[in-house]
Amino acid sequence: MITDEKKGRFVQGRFVIDEEPDTEPAHSEKAEETKTKKPTIEDLIQLTSKNVEMTIESVVILGKKLFLTQEGRDHIEAKTRKIGDDLQKTVGEIAEAAKKAIEKK
Repeated sequence: MITDEKKGRFVQGRFVIDEEPDTEPAHSEKAEETKTKKPTIEDLIQLTSKNVEMTIESVVILGKKLFLTQEGRDHIEAKTRKIGDDLQKTVGEIAEAAKKAIEKK
């Protein structure tokens, strides 16, 4: 488990860490440097590594919640039943379309 969890959110399938508000005034030199400084390759590698680690941790937590709790098992069952119902409906529609096509010939 990650001991220093960061607050964040998922954006287009990627976990984005919410930045903490600056404690320095916005007009300071350091704040200006940070705004204009482009991330280095090493910065990007570290950020990506952290994102991957957090994503893996999220998947582990989700897996535990889905498979080790009644709520999770109920969720899986409901989704599975819905998929089965949708599949049956689709097969029925295909069979009906095929039947109509054969009758036209």
